[in-house]
This record gives sequence, C-alpha cells and structure tokens, in this order.
Amino acid sequence: MVLDTFSLKDRRIVIIGGEGLLGSVARKTVSELGGLPTSVDVKDMGIDVTDYAALRIIADHGPIHGVINCAIGNQMPTDDAQKFMETDLKVGLTGAAVCHKVFYDPLKATKGVFINVGSDLALMAPRPSRYGELFKPLAYSVVKHSIVGLTRYYAALWGKDGIRVNCFCPGSIDQGQAVPDCPLGRLAEASEMAGPLAFLLSDASSYMTGAILSVDGGSTCW
Repeated sequence: MVLDTFSLKDRRIVIIGGEGLLGSVARKTVSELGGLPTSVDVKDMGIDVTDYAALRIIADHGPIHGVINCAIGNQMPTDDAQKFMETDLKVGLTGAAVCHKVFYDPLKATKGVFINVGSDLALMAPRPSRYGELFKPLAYSVVKHSIVGLTRYYAALWGKDGIRVNCFCPGSIDQGQAVPDCPLGRLAEASEMAGPLAFLLSDASSYMTGAILSVDGGSTCW
C-alpha cells in the first residue's frame, strides 16, 4: 500500500535545529508517523552545530535512520556584513558539512536519509521590492545557495552506500510578514511543510536523491 511507505515506525530521526519553526514541524511529523525524533538545538542543549565531538555523542547513541539539518544563522538585515558573514557561514555551511561527516557512518548502517533545509532563496535572489528594509543579509543567500551544492555533492558521493541526500526548499511560512510574490498569492502555513518532509524522510521517496524539492507557492517559477 502506498500509505505504508510513509511509515517511520521505530526510525530515529535527528533534527538539527529542532526547536525552531520548521524543526518543530519536523518533530511533530516524525512522531505522528511512528518515528523517534531527537532534537539537537543550541537553545535547549547548548550544542554548537560545528562541534564534532558533541554531535558524535548523539551519533553514537543508537541507530539513526534520518537527519534533518534545519540549522540557520542570522536572517535579519545588518550593517555589519562581515561579522555575520563569518558567523553565518560557520553555522549554516560549516555546520552542515560537520553534520554530514558526523552522521555518515550511522546513516550508512541503516541506509538512511539526510535532508538539508534550503529556502526559495537558495534558488533565486531576494527581491528588494518584497523585503524593503527587511532585505535579507548577504550571508543568508550565500549559505542557502551553497546548501544546494552541498546536497548534490553528498548525494553523488554517498549513493553507493545507499544514503539518500535531498534538499527541502520551503517558501515563506506565515509569521506575520509580507505576502510573497508567488502564483498562490499567500504565505504558507507551517503545517503545509509536514507532508513534503514526510515524503522525503520516508520510503515514499526511496528512488530520490540529489533532488531539490521546492514548497514555495510557486515563487521560484517566475
């Protein structure tokens, strides 16, 4: 049955940045599908996503069937571009590379899946007319575009080991911000991210790797 392929029964899924908006959706989704979510977040655990040793403790604590990398740096405009470029590259890009290194062996053992979280701005530039004074910082675009390349790199490298690596690119989730210029003409509800995440985490996407799944109301189609 097709619905059976979405089951995550007894599968342990590590969610990097699990206390954020998308991380919370991921935790709920994994639980509802019978999985075992493990949240890793600086907010509640004090774990630096670039800390190999700390992440290794989690990686060595039982089997892991999936990893979702939701870690993100600063998203707000700043006059100190150099400062945030350094810190955001560390969190968003170096952290992602460290996570791939840490969780490679556990995912190889289970033939698991790694999901990187990008953005619609991983596939296009932010539009000044949309963001105005809240124009996204340079580092955000650099990191999110790089995440797409990193996803494809590891998908190609790890395919022989049965590990799938895909990139999930959501559009703007409603937090009271301006409505995006997209064909659907509205912001996304957080709950609308659950279905795509379930698909990417589960056997429903078993022949999918190196893919970029856009869930953005069509903002990247024009």
